[in-house]
Amino acid sequence: MSVERAGDLTAAAAQRWGQREFARIGDESLSFSDLRQWSDAIAADLVARGVGPGERVMMLLVNRLEVLAVSAAAWRIGAIAVPVVAIYRAHEIGQIVADARPAAIVTSASLGSRRLAGELDSCLADAGVVPDARYLVDKDEAIAGWTLLPAPTAEPDRAVTLSEPSAPGEECLRLYTSGSTSAPKGVRLDSNAVIFGGRQFHDRLSIDDSDVGLALAPVAHIAGLLASLLVPLTCGASVVVLPKWDVQKAVALIHEHRITWSLGAAVFLKDMVEEYERRRSEGLHVLTHFISGGANTSPDLIERADALGMWAARAYGMTEAAGVIAIAPRGSSLERRASWDGKLADNTEARIIDATGDALPFETEGTITVRGTQLLIGYTDPDINTASFEADGWFDTGDLGMVSADGWVRITGRTKDIINRGGEKFSSVDIEHVLHRHPDIATAAVLAVPNERLGESVCAFIVPRTEAESPTSEKLTEFLLDEQLAKAKVPTEWHIVEEIPTTASGKVQKHLLRAHRDDLDPNA
Repeated sequence: MSVERAGDLTAAAAQRWGQREFARIGDESLSFSDLRQWSDAIAADLVARGVGPGERVMMLLVNRLEVLAVSAAAWRIGAIAVPVVAIYRAHEIGQIVADARPAAIVTSASLGSRRLAGELDSCLADAGVVPDARYLVDKDEAIAGWTLLPAPTAEPDRAVTLSEPSAPGEECLRLYTSGSTSAPKGVRLDSNAVIFGGRQFHDRLSIDDSDVGLALAPVAHIAGLLASLLVPLTCGASVVVLPKWDVQKAVALIHEHRITWSLGAAVFLKDMVEEYERRRSEGLHVLTHFISGGANTSPDLIERADALGMWAARAYGMTEAAGVIAIAPRGSSLERRASWDGKLADNTEARIIDATGDALPFETEGTITVRGTQLLIGYTDPDINTASFEADGWFDTGDLGMVSADGWVRITGRTKDIINRGGEKFSSVDIEHVLHRHPDIATAAVLAVPNERLGESVCAFIVPRTEAESPTSEKLTEFLLDEQLAKAKVPTEWHIVEEIPTTASGKVQKHLLRAHRDDLDPNA
């Protein structure tokens, strides 16, 4: 299927695959034709309310079919889809709203004890943003200023003229990911990138309309968006979307729907392998292919998956590359899949450089720089662009690793100060900034520490003010939650210390903190 604009994907998929099931979540399902009708209805409503090309359509939702339909609707009219992961709370949402300045917002009235519409109203007011449209997906709750999103059965208003989709090289998708900067970074992707990302799963793994995928990650995350929307629209595979991670539910769905492939962080693979090993005698249908990225994946885990009959492979991707930098071809050996992080994707180049920027020989560790079709147009922050891109198009990934002569990549570490918790990346600096608001804290430093299940978890070192009592971990946790920090960012390990080592210029020496932590008595 030759499509160059993201806004044409839904129509082309509906024409080719029609009534074939596109996506399912629980008892709700859509065919490819259903998706086209629903997204066109939403697109017409957006246009009628004044939303136009290049404007941002923001979604703050958990895994729901509405994220897929609204993204497709935004692309159809040349707008920019901005799905936001629901782990973010008012602290992060306020930063995103101020940066994206959305023309339309889609959310739920509530999520657990949170009142999402109220949070967004406050963030919009603080940023001075007045959207043309505010949509709720809840049929049973009315809130002033918010209207109900067109239902899946809604017919498009044919009296409304839809604007043209954006050109292949123009922004169509914006994802916010926290890295070495404090605030979430706005990653701007065009149609070239997102379509390329989806098609790689056909080109490398032969995923096609005979396959059924499982979307495990949040669909507002690049991994979840690939599994739930981009791969189905480009390859014709159906998808079952898991509302939230539950390994027993995942294994049951894989068996019931004879699911053939999935992708996500190593924690998902680890949980499934352990579940299959426990239930080996039950004759369950085992997931056929799994691409593991977003966090370190041990060779042993890939080998255990292989022993169960599951083809699993490590991969290298990031939001800035539409999720795909390196991915193993289907015929790759177990040794390659277990010991390397994929083979460079089509039209992708990698250059390994030393601290002075000079290129290094094959299989020599250095900083990984890449360029290719799938790379971001840029960040929303020009200063980050300046720091990340070279004049000839090379992008500094912030990762350490090596590349072989035949294009296989191995990741050995990271240069950026980010924490990678189960595939969700966020800034330690952001957590430090919030901790420094605590009245009893003189200074704080946050770093990633190894976690067997999630890859990494959050550790904080605290220096109390001399006149204050040392705050307890319970009180510190309560403070961060009261400050509306995402729960995933809250440290699970705390250390009260007398001082935090710094350089002469005042930069925290986190390698010394890590060494100090390693010397601590785990039973203390």
